Amino acid sequence: MSYTSFSIGSTGRAWDGIEAGTDEWAALQAKQMQILADAGAETIAGGWATGIGKFVNINTYPDIESSKRVIARLAAAQLFEVESSGPFIPTEEMMTLMTK
Repeated sequence: MSYTSFSIGSTGRAWDGIEAGTDEWAALQAKQMQILADAGAETIAGGWATGIGKFVNINTYPDIESSKRVIARLAAAQLFEVESSGPFIPTEEMMTLMTK
């Protein structure tokens, strides 16, 4: 069963001192994207949430284990510091759950 996660976090220490557009930046970006690809992740949305000053990502994985593996690998490579990650539940589904 697929699993959709909503994650909040910031760049990891691997990005310290790296300028966007450089070869080093491209290599780190490629490594991060490969970790997601290896897990079969599909990014639904991702970007900088100015209101909280963090990156927000919504990804769908083949299963929850794949999501946990991505979090572990990104942390081990110091590419992303996850502040919070958990299931993303569409509004309609959540409202149904709340009224049962």
